[in-house]
Amino acid sequence: MQRFRLRRPRRTQRRRPDLKRKITIPLAIVVVFVAAGWTRNKLAADRQGEWVRTNRGDLVTGIDVSGTLAALDSGSFGPPQLDDVWDFKIAMMAPEGSEVATGRPVLAFDTTELQKRLEEKSAEADQAQKEIEKQKSDLALKREDERLNLSEAEADLRKTKLKLEAPPDLVGVKERKQVEFDYNLAKRRVATIRNRIASLERAAAAQIALLESKQKRAATIVAETQSAIQQMTIKAPRNGTIVYVTNWRGDKKKVGDTCWRMERVIEIPDLSRMIARGDVDEVDAGKVAVGQRVTIRLDAHPDEEFHGTITRAGKTVQQQQQTRDPMKVLRVEIALDKSDPAKMRPGMRFQGTVELQRDRNVLLTPRNAIFVSQRGPYAMRRGWFSVTEVPLRLGRQNDKSVEVLGGLSPNDRVLVKSEKKEEPK
Repeated sequence: MQRFRLRRPRRTQRRRPDLKRKITIPLAIVVVFVAAGWTRNKLAADRQGEWVRTNRGDLVTGIDVSGTLAALDSGSFGPPQLDDVWDFKIAMMAPEGSEVATGRPVLAFDTTELQKRLEEKSAEADQAQKEIEKQKSDLALKREDERLNLSEAEADLRKTKLKLEAPPDLVGVKERKQVEFDYNLAKRRVATIRNRIASLERAAAAQIALLESKQKRAATIVAETQSAIQQMTIKAPRNGTIVYVTNWRGDKKKVGDTCWRMERVIEIPDLSRMIARGDVDEVDAGKVAVGQRVTIRLDAHPDEEFHGTITRAGKTVQQQQQTRDPMKVLRVEIALDKSDPAKMRPGMRFQGTVELQRDRNVLLTPRNAIFVSQRGPYAMRRGWFSVTEVPLRLGRQNDKSVEVLGGLSPNDRVLVKSEKKEEPK
């Protein structure tokens, strides 16, 4: 009897690749469709506008303050204080923002008029000195001539005196009278010459004194003018950075401009020690107190915040300075926590907030991410595959952020209103 053995069918090695293919292909199709949907939704969401993330932080509510920066230690420079010069014309200014070393010229004024005066008074002093020397020389010559005349007159006087002293019996009466006449004549001549010499000395001394006074006055003016010319060039008293001073209109001086003697033109401030001087509207003046914290943003660097503390507040309100706006404000001085010499310059304008209340570690979203409908406030939250309208429960707010009490979580992405659109489509 023939035996038959049942053979088991051989397992092929092709079953496993077929199984992988059956699983992989559908999975790849699903992934492609998911990726395509995600990409489509992403592109659609991106076209709606800008998206930002909610986050936790401190919500600060307060009042507005605005003003300018100033250096705590600042040397300001302008025209020199000269007695007889009132108008000055700028001839040179060191470039604004440039670093200068001690002793370097940073500001100079035109010296044309002073140079002209110096030349005139120098010539006047030289001429007076020449006239003094001439007067002294003429006086010496005249004095010598008069002394010769005096010597001759004194000699005649001695001769007549000897004749007058002769015995009377040796000289006749008539001859004696002649001798007496000659003696008196010689005596008067000597007196006259002596008086003339004295008068000459006095007149010459007075003339020389007048010329010396004139020369001294001219020499004094020359010295003062030379000093004034030197003072017309201002040198840096210390190392620092050049800053141009602005007037009440916000204008800065330039080469060729004129200025009056009390006007300040440039500053060399200590940029490592800056303060902020600001104005608070009189409506909020009663809320301001020394010691309050302040956050400011410079107009030149609006993305960076600086912090400080009010150290001084005005007792009364006053009209806002450097503006034609009649608004009354309260002046405050703010000590900054730190100064940034690379970004801060005196005169830079800032906008800030005086802190009245601080809610810490609350969920915040930008104000322009809040939309309003008849049902109340809501936000457009972006998910993986769709954008959802989420009702919100809101708390406190300031001019930039709103506290979210319900509806959103940290790191949710929300749509920000565009400038032209108030509601998303």
